[in-house]
Amino acid sequence: MLGRRWDVVYKVLATKKRAIALQNLSSELETPAPTLLQTLREMESKGLVEMFYGKEKAAIMVKAKTLKDYV
Repeated sequence: MLGRRWDVVYKVLATKKRAIALQNLSSELETPAPTLLQTLREMESKGLVEMFYGKEKAAIMVKAKTLKDYV
């Protein structure tokens, strides 16, 4: 189940091709932000996503890592 949830989250982030706010991603996936944040932290530890703080309102931004990031 965990891998399947990762697939859905990663596919959404990869299709965006840019960073997205955690709040926006949470509403798009209809998932509570704390649950999504926990999943994203696990994905970050595996090297699948990059999390950083936005400049406005201290928003948490998330971006999928792609092959371009490693080349």
